[in-house]
Amino acid sequence: MPEDAILRRQWDALVLSVERPQVFYTYEWALAVHRAYNASLRPLVFLAYDEQNSLCGIAALASDAGGNRVSFLGATTGDYCDFLSVPGQRSQFLRAVLGELRSRGIGEITLANLPADSLSVAALRQAARESHYRCFMRTAYVCTQVSLDSLERRNEGKPVLPRKKMLRRFLNAMGRENPVRLDHLRSRNELQAILPQFMQAHVARFLATGRISNMARPERQLFLMELAKLLSENGWAVLTRMMSGDRVFAWNYGFQFQGTWFWYQPTFGSDLEKYSPGFCLLAKVIEEAAENPALKVVDLGLGAEDYKDRFANRTRETLFVTLRASASAHYREIVRYRASAMVKSSRELEAAVRSSMHKFESARKYFRQREAAGMLPRLAGVLRNLLWAKTEVLVYEWFGSVYPQTGEVQIRPLALDHLATAAMEYADDEKTLAYLLRAARRLTSEPVEGFVLVDHEGRPLHFAWHTRFDGFVLPELKARVEASSTEDVLLFDCWTPAAKRGRGHYAQAVELIAETMKASGKRPWIFSPAANVASVHGLAKAGFQRRYSLSRNRVLWWQNVTRHSPNWGELPAQEASARI
Repeated sequence: MPEDAILRRQWDALVLSVERPQVFYTYEWALAVHRAYNASLRPLVFLAYDEQNSLCGIAALASDAGGNRVSFLGATTGDYCDFLSVPGQRSQFLRAVLGELRSRGIGEITLANLPADSLSVAALRQAARESHYRCFMRTAYVCTQVSLDSLERRNEGKPVLPRKKMLRRFLNAMGRENPVRLDHLRSRNELQAILPQFMQAHVARFLATGRISNMARPERQLFLMELAKLLSENGWAVLTRMMSGDRVFAWNYGFQFQGTWFWYQPTFGSDLEKYSPGFCLLAKVIEEAAENPALKVVDLGLGAEDYKDRFANRTRETLFVTLRASASAHYREIVRYRASAMVKSSRELEAAVRSSMHKFESARKYFRQREAAGMLPRLAGVLRNLLWAKTEVLVYEWFGSVYPQTGEVQIRPLALDHLATAAMEYADDEKTLAYLLRAARRLTSEPVEGFVLVDHEGRPLHFAWHTRFDGFVLPELKARVEASSTEDVLLFDCWTPAAKRGRGHYAQAVELIAETMKASGKRPWIFSPAANVASVHGLAKAGFQRRYSLSRNRVLWWQNVTRHSPNWGELPAQEASARI
């Protein structure tokens, strides 16, 4: 992807000459994608020039690492993707592009988010036949839009928005101390300073809804930073915040380009979800856009959310297009799509199929990661555990610090922002991401308290939880424990990300939490599987002493849990016990 000032001017001039210019077609967008995703995408950009050496056609494509599959360069980032050409030359340009791809031996072309109203649709069908590609087109998304000229308006010209009373009530609730306002950031310095906060808010919001945001990935973060930097030079980037005083309720990372305000990447704080801050932000954006004569459309982009439908007064369809050199691959694509559409027609059937596919993929990944020579012993172990198993859990009480803390780390009450920071820090650690999703659910749904161990820069190093000892179900034993004292609290579900293991963070965290609990008049306890040697050593280092153990013996569906006291000394009269 050449970084050339002359090409940049020519490219963007051509974008402005096409039938429906989009910010996603610009040179700046293509360059931001290249800078952020160059490790996984290989740009394959075709430029066409006329007899006067003027740029008259652009196909911003990319190939996979093997060079066998081609897609739009902006397929995973742009709401709309298209081939660009001067008026009247789309068919000629597409024939040239597909002919070149065919001559290079490209057998699979996937074109996502091609606007259904684009001149490229008919030209693509014809060019595909001439280049001996088989073409299949289907609906990808139906993007909702707000045509500002079509809005119903009051006498003073202000738009009539849906749910006006609810909107006023929510805005008043959020703006008790200061009126709610929109703040727009457009300059490069403003955007670079605030974008990290927006990204963390987006990741936190997704965690609260049981998902991992794409902004947890460093490539996505880099893309948004580069895009803001490049687009801000022409005044096209706009990061909008809905605020009251210094408090931010909702965000939208968007663009203003050729009369359209793009609702591209919104998010809001989960703590105020009852006031629908996302809905309120969109309402105020539309209200403000309606007062700007330079704006004609608010484009709500990809995704079918109910709140968008309340505002939309028109739609724009995009297509998912596949071109195959192989007839069998072409017909497999059609059959797969038809089968998928049939499955999606029933929620129950779709859920069952997704569950089966997930289990199959997990099993395939499990077997692929292990050598065939070691599978038989593992399978034998799994079979043995199904028939008979014995599990021992050691129970510890904290009696005081053994080693002084260095002060380089701190223990803090766990909040959603800590989980968001961790998701961005450990985006490649699948097990940690799964833990973070579980932790996010627990924060809002269970009567427990979480803690996080952080370094001097605030990076999460270890997570742990505490709850009442009495009534807790030990997951390793599937047994419920009871305590004789209401002051007994239990630490559980401790986790260190893989990249931070072996550095003593587990011992540091549980010791600091135990100190906090002790200072508040509680008796800290913790448990560990006897087979987890690292955990046993860490607890001893943290000042925990073993009080007793619980053993679970299981034969088929029958189980028995027994308690064993250590053979040294006499146990105190009052201590926790266990029952099934």
